[in-house]
Amino acid sequence: MRWLDRTNKNHLRIMAALGMTAVLVLWLLGAWVFENRKNIAESKIEESAVLKESLETKPEGEISLSSEEKEFLDSLMLRFASKDLEGTARLLNSYEIPWKEFPLMYDGAVLKKGHSLSKGIVFLKPSTVFYGEFRDGLPSGFCTALQVISLEEGQRYDYSYGIWKNGRMNGSGASGYNYYDGVTEDINQLSAKEGVFLEDQMEGNVVYSSTNAGGESASWTFQTREGRIVLDDRWIRDEDETGTVTYKLMANEEKSHAYTLTEKELEDDRWKNFIGFETE
Repeated sequence: MRWLDRTNKNHLRIMAALGMTAVLVLWLLGAWVFENRKNIAESKIEESAVLKESLETKPEGEISLSSEEKEFLDSLMLRFASKDLEGTARLLNSYEIPWKEFPLMYDGAVLKKGHSLSKGIVFLKPSTVFYGEFRDGLPSGFCTALQVISLEEGQRYDYSYGIWKNGRMNGSGASGYNYYDGVTEDINQLSAKEGVFLEDQMEGNVVYSSTNAGGESASWTFQTREGRIVLDDRWIRDEDETGTVTYKLMANEEKSHAYTLTEKELEDDRWKNFIGFETE
């Protein structure tokens, strides 16, 4: 009987030890599961943060745009594409450019530092913009250049458009200016010269037209070489009492209008593209 009691007691001790072992194993298993789930959750959080950071990180040189900035750039591109130079000038003059480093290029999707894209808008500075085709970072193909200027006599934009090659006008095109707002003086409000450009200078036949603040227009046709006017027998030589010599060419339509040059002005290479693609 005592032997049986001892046996029962031993069995109880063994059962108790086994129970405590099972409890310990279950506790350790639960702790492992909890820690493992915690590590998995933290890993997912880290992966999510890395993924978010990678999505938010822009490629090198790309600039983040607000919806307002993108709307402005898209509107500017649309006006350029529709050849609305005055509308382009008004939009550019009315919008405060938020970017401080130039040049910048926008292709309709992204705005990037530099000007390495093949087509789009290039800001050389806030007031000077090129739109069109580019190669190796330079205007090549059909491009339009526009610059807005605020002067005492009014708001004005200068423009050049036509065929470009290696950053210069090389081919048929036009250049001029337009006082589009706030004109306070009796000045030439519109001025345009059309013809062929060679390395930014006009070469050959040129058609020059001018419109004053009263709306009166006149045009002249003459020859140029390396940006300078070449006289022919249509030009009238005149000399006043002081010996000063001038040359006059009557307008194509209105013979009462004359374009006048001094001998010194004949030496000026003024017949050229005045909006150069200068990035420095």
